Amino acid sequence: MMRETRVNLKHLLEDIRDSYSLSIEEAIIVELVANALDSRAPKIDFFIDPAGGRFTVCDNGQGMKRNVINDYHNIAATTKMRGKGIGFAGIGAKLSLLIAKTVVTETKGGHGSHCTTQWFFMNESRAPWKFIPSPDKVKTSRGTAVTIELLDFQSSLLSSEFISKVIRKHFYPLLHPQFINSILKYVYKKGVEFFVNGEKVELKDFDSPEISKTFRVTIGKKGKRLAGFGYLAKSKQELPAELSGIGISTYGKVIKRGWDWLGILPKSTFQIYGMVEIPALSEILTTNKNDFLKDAASLKKYYRYRKAIQEAILPIFTELGEERMSFETDLKRLRPLEREIEETLRHLLKDFPELTPLVGVIRKTTKTGFVSAIETPQVEIIQEGLEKIEEGDEKKESLKEKTEKISEPGRKEAKKKKVPRLTIGFEKDSFQSNLARMVKNVIWINTFHPAYQKARKEGLEEYHILLCVAWVLSKFIEEARSPQDFVSQFLASWGSEGKSALQIFKKTEQKSA
Repeated sequence: MMRETRVNLKHLLEDIRDSYSLSIEEAIIVELVANALDSRAPKIDFFIDPAGGRFTVCDNGQGMKRNVINDYHNIAATTKMRGKGIGFAGIGAKLSLLIAKTVVTETKGGHGSHCTTQWFFMNESRAPWKFIPSPDKVKTSRGTAVTIELLDFQSSLLSSEFISKVIRKHFYPLLHPQFINSILKYVYKKGVEFFVNGEKVELKDFDSPEISKTFRVTIGKKGKRLAGFGYLAKSKQELPAELSGIGISTYGKVIKRGWDWLGILPKSTFQIYGMVEIPALSEILTTNKNDFLKDAASLKKYYRYRKAIQEAILPIFTELGEERMSFETDLKRLRPLEREIEETLRHLLKDFPELTPLVGVIRKTTKTGFVSAIETPQVEIIQEGLEKIEEGDEKKESLKEKTEKISEPGRKEAKKKKVPRLTIGFEKDSFQSNLARMVKNVIWINTFHPAYQKARKEGLEEYHILLCVAWVLSKFIEEARSPQDFVSQFLASWGSEGKSALQIFKKTEQKSA
């Protein structure tokens, strides 16, 4: 007797829906657009029929050939691969089944391939589909049109204002000429246009301000290769949390927003906003294209680009009066601690290679030309007690210039070896609630934090600094690893190295005496 495996398809789709932080209607639009962009569609049209309860999105991309339609209708199947495109397995049409009477897909895949299917939920475990006559919504030689006959006539998918808002929010770089002309023209040679019932979607007044500062993100030797483009602007008034911060996009799709992902928090948190587009980051998107991968190799690439973005943004922060740094003193006492941290990281990078782009290493080359497996992080500690950089100072120096003056010996050494150095700096910032933060290769320890104040009072600065370094770096390890384990390994490695930095310092002082 023939048996049939039954799966709760509705429950599966509900699980996928719940994985989004968006409403199902917003997720449907985002995924339908992303798949259209993956098919290289230069034009995407939305048609809504409130009276008939129908929502249609039509593109002039590559379309699908008849032989791929079966996979398109398989709920669990995906032709998408990691590192390819920004859309996820036609999930927009699949999610539509949860709110639709029927989903009709018409597609032209070239060479005369033209077909239309109708899809619907029969019950929780069955979603049959069949070929039907084509409604001729695709007017171009190639392309795809998805029509959703909605169960709810009050659905936000029947609102042109809602559709336009979602496009501006999630595909902002594709609407901004400067993003297209500077970087996205290499991805979409013909550009991309969006229309809702024939009306072109454009940026509103707030979305297209006079941009305060634009910047280019470069990587490679001497920063010659263009990797991305972005802008920063400052509002006169505080913005809602969802509008402040900087967004990061790839292939025109916004993946993250805010400040957490960037590792920098400006003084005027809710007044600064912007966007940066990095096409190469599409290679490390998760399968569902809603985040970046957290494996070691992907994290190394992500941190490399993040550091490049930080380098491009920090000078702008300084110009806008958003960077307030101060430093602490006693470099002589902290030098032994610097060597301890170097040694500790040298052991840990073997197990946590994803941290390499953050801390900087020297690769030792043998006489035969082969690179040694030993990697030695270079750590530099910035002196304390320098003047605070004040707003309005006509001779204001950048943080980079200050740092270079402070640590002249370390700077020359780093320049000679041509490698980045992990730097430990000190800042007093009442707006910082964290123990420490990392910007570029600098771990800034917050001297305003009560824990630091108590550690300094009781002579436990050394341990507090080490804990801060471990705590900050633990945020950047591979997702599958435990941050607590990293902190434990870091402290265990440090503890097994023998004499503490304080003991070494006291011994040095005694010899000097």
